[in-house]
Amino acid sequence: MMKHQGTAPHESIELHELLTFKNVSLTKSVTMSKLVSDNELKAILHQDAVACQQHIKELKFLLEQSVLLTPDTKQTLS
Repeated sequence: MMKHQGTAPHESIELHELLTFKNVSLTKSVTMSKLVSDNELKAILHQDAVACQQHIKELKFLLEQSVLLTPDTKQTLS
């Protein structure tokens, strides 16, 4: 049985790009939800923000397993 050794370098880069995208998406959803007056659109934006928060948590967890991160870098993900 092979021991799991974290993500490969190219996977870590992809995870970081996804994390950056999800952070931008979360910011946009939260900001836009404060500006819209339509309740249905607000609900959609709220659902998107909740989903983005969960995705960010999952991506951070995966990045913490990365072989590219040093202990100092891992602290900044918290």
